[in-house]
Amino acid sequence: MHAELGELVAGSRPGRTSPDQITLYKSVGVAAQDAAATALVVASAREQSIGEEITLQ
Repeated sequence: MHAELGELVAGSRPGRTSPDQITLYKSVGVAAQDAAATALVVASAREQSIGEEITLQ
């Protein structure tokens, strides 16, 4: 399955359909774009109550 990050956030393409599938994110190498994309994904996941927040130590 291949989709752009914006398609997943917008809901126009499905994401993973089972927990055993792997998500791979390839950044574009521009820190501002990567940070903005990450913020959109996190906000969308929180709105949908999906995913799991973890604390890195």
